[in-house]
Amino acid sequence: MKSKNSETIVTPEFLLETKEEQALKRLEVVIDSRQVDSNLEIEICFAELNDYNKKKISILLGILYFELKQIIFSKKYLEIALTLHKPLENLEILLYLGRIFYYEDNFLNFIELITPNLNKLLKNNIDISTKILYNYAYSLYKIKDVQTSNKILLTLLKRKNESEINFKINNLIAIISYSELNKINKAIKSYKKLFENSTVEEKLVIYGNHLEIFLINKSKIDFDEIKNNILKILGFYETSTEHKFKLYILIAKCYLALNNQKMAYYFYMLGLKLPNNNLISFDIKYEVTIDILKNILLDEIQMNEVIEIFLEFFNLNKNYKMALAFIKNLKSEDRKLDILSKLE
Repeated sequence: MKSKNSETIVTPEFLLETKEEQALKRLEVVIDSRQVDSNLEIEICFAELNDYNKKKISILLGILYFELKQIIFSKKYLEIALTLHKPLENLEILLYLGRIFYYEDNFLNFIELITPNLNKLLKNNIDISTKILYNYAYSLYKIKDVQTSNKILLTLLKRKNESEINFKINNLIAIISYSELNKINKAIKSYKKLFENSTVEEKLVIYGNHLEIFLINKSKIDFDEIKNNILKILGFYETSTEHKFKLYILIAKCYLALNNQKMAYYFYMLGLKLPNNNLISFDIKYEVTIDILKNILLDEIQMNEVIEIFLEFFNLNKNYKMALAFIKNLKSEDRKLDILSKLE
């Protein structure tokens, strides 16, 4: 009754427990330990629960998987939680789903999820509601509904928000100003005011947005100064992999705009080779490799390096549509055939 390799102690109490009680205990141990050894075991245990326990555990599993950067499983359990709760009964579900939809570039679905409850959220003046509404405004901006996005952001500014979300709101208003409304001077002025009381992380965000302004209008920004400031901060401060990736790719694009292909390639590769980059969507990484093929004259060694990175992404994601887009941008017919033979 007791396996040598099992950590489970078989007692009379254990044998008298129902399957659901055993499953619930196992899931609680997993959630408390903050690690998952077997997704299948979790699924089997979860299936044993009644709806009451599923309602509680599904949110905890969704958040745990999100923290472990296993986005597919996080979304699965959060969507289960959504069906088991009444609208706005637990706002954490909407908050984490918003972050997942952001990762997936699935902004329209998030808008459709929030819109039926928009008025209630606007009346609910608490921090988590403000965060969800910010994600909603950001999603509207991404689908080019900038007027509605701006309106919601200005409404949120009237709330007494925590400094982090307040910065994000002001930042997105500035982004809309320079990227959609052609009000570059207004955005630069806003950033100058924001910069004074910003954290190191927020300063990196502001510098990154200055690079985006440079790509729109080179005369407004001193690229070398901004780039050097970014690299200086990254020399002593550890930002997230996703943020670092974005900064390196922006620097690469700025070098391309200055016709410096050598430095553009260097920073593109710095971004693509960052470790622990699984929260950066595969589509974005594919697009970067395609940008390199389109815009940089690669030597043999560089071409092999880019193809190797592309195949690594493909083997993890199997995105044939992006793979074909990559292959179409290869000039050598032999290379095209060689890569096609490796796509399973």
